[in-house]
Amino acid sequence: MIKQLFIAFAAALPLLAQIPGNGFQQEGWLRFPDPNGNRSIRSELDGQSGPVPGRPLSASEVRHTEQVLSDGSRTSSSETEHFYRDSMGRMRTQTSTGAVLYDPVAGYVYDLNSSRKTYSKVPIRPNSVVTIAAAAHHWSSSSTSGQRKQKPGGPVTEDLAPQFLNGVYAKGARVTTTIPAGTIGNDHDLKVINERWYSDDLKLLLKSSNSDPRFGVTTYELTDISQVSPDPALFQIPADYTEGHE
Repeated sequence: MIKQLFIAFAAALPLLAQIPGNGFQQEGWLRFPDPNGNRSIRSELDGQSGPVPGRPLSASEVRHTEQVLSDGSRTSSSETEHFYRDSMGRMRTQTSTGAVLYDPVAGYVYDLNSSRKTYSKVPIRPNSVVTIAAAAHHWSSSSTSGQRKQKPGGPVTEDLAPQFLNGVYAKGARVTTTIPAGTIGNDHDLKVINERWYSDDLKLLLKSSNSDPRFGVTTYELTDISQVSPDPALFQIPADYTEGHE
């Protein structure tokens, strides 16, 4: 396995959830915190999913993390990537260090290293939904066959009022998961809150946030959205790149 690629298949994730009543959300859009109070097993990074043919666009992906430390001080970090999608459903997301390229036509996800001018590739399963994120060169894949259900007494889901985000109409949902007092030595209940805003028309994740009192707040937002077809060269492996492994 190529070490910089995070590969998560739905069959191996018993807590992967499909939120009932929110068909506009991407399949498997949330992995709930471990009920024993350990670190959340949700995807490390939110990103865009495909294939989505016939909806070409480009945009910026802005990620921000903030945490309050025990002494009251705050730490924060932000980064911006660039996202592209063509009419055939191919996707590219990139940073200054490289890119992840999803090509459902060829049947591969490619990880490009710009400093070494090398790439690696992993085959994708037929009829799978792939989510890519370039911040750590991650991608995940889940089968489209079947849906997982929430267990009774589990996380609480609520629909949020639709709104326009960066000029795009979006539907939202909030999921609140409670870690009961005493689970990890906590003297009161801890609430982990996830929100997602999604465009049905463009099939885009527009904004997300994960608030966990143990680890801080992480947000993702898609900005500078343009529905002009990107340069086709963005979805090709550069001629001077060679296939290699880390």
